[in-house]
Amino acid sequence: MRRQRVPCAFPPFAGAGVSLRFFSPSVSLGFAVLGLGAGLASADVRFDVHESSWSAGPAAVTVDTRVRTFVRGEARRIENELAGTASDSAIEATRFAQIDRLDRDSSYFVRPLERAYIPVAYAGSRAQNRARAESFRRARAEGTAPRDTLGPVVVTDLAGTRNFGGIACRGKVLELTFTYRDSAMAEGTELIGTLRDTVWLAPPGSPLDELARFERGLARVTAADSLLAAGNAVQVAQQRGLGLVAVLQRERRALPGAVLASHFVNLLRGLPRGMTGIERLPDGSAVIQRTVRTPLLVATDSQPDSLFVPPADFRRAERGTRAGRAEKAPPPP
Repeated sequence: MRRQRVPCAFPPFAGAGVSLRFFSPSVSLGFAVLGLGAGLASADVRFDVHESSWSAGPAAVTVDTRVRTFVRGEARRIENELAGTASDSAIEATRFAQIDRLDRDSSYFVRPLERAYIPVAYAGSRAQNRARAESFRRARAEGTAPRDTLGPVVVTDLAGTRNFGGIACRGKVLELTFTYRDSAMAEGTELIGTLRDTVWLAPPGSPLDELARFERGLARVTAADSLLAAGNAVQVAQQRGLGLVAVLQRERRALPGAVLASHFVNLLRGLPRGMTGIERLPDGSAVIQRTVRTPLLVATDSQPDSLFVPPADFRRAERGTRAGRAEKAPPPP
């Protein structure tokens, strides 16, 4: 099926200034591709995906987001923008960018609507993760650690390949099973949960290797993997902002190649029948969350320096305050 050139459906974000070619998706291929599989990974890579996230509940909500990721060397920029039927005001209010700089040991969270950014140094996360990892190891050695309920992540290869933009991708299924007790249910009721991530990997040597390389570098400088290797299921789940999904993500970072598309589900077995807002699989498992990531664009155009620094006319806000308030004079980015 021939692909037709069409205008970009999403306007450039925050003056990105990147001139890229967009194509209408092919029904058979699923997304448009520029430069994928053209040899060794490029230093400049842009990867756009459509992310659809659904959560169970009486008023179940599906959120569609376009996520753009730019990587160049030790710098990365991630842009999030509501898609689908969202109003212009909703899109503007939720639009943000995260700039990660391994070479500056810091990230910057940019809020265009408030014309402000918040810097977050990695030193704090690194020290906290190392201290928690040591605390976990000490608790285990002293026999005071909670009972571990977490088994290893099980990785299964899917048969055959799936084509994206003419690239044959190998599929893998990652599963992490855990026990769960809900305070709203009868005392002693234990549910069995499974995090299942089906991923399709571009072969090593594609431009997307740059994204995987950056992810591993960020985990290293923040000591995130040291924490996950040290803690057990109960302890990891109790860490604010972490949770068991991080254990699955750690396993993903170890896979060869780069993840091009994925389908994640959070399943629970043992939930009573008759609950509303719950999707059931044939085996009776309840789907609590689902996130589907579909690739839209891979590009290797040269990227401007302005993508990887906060805009010069944006104000600096301290972490824990609303962007645009309690600002201090911004240092040179």
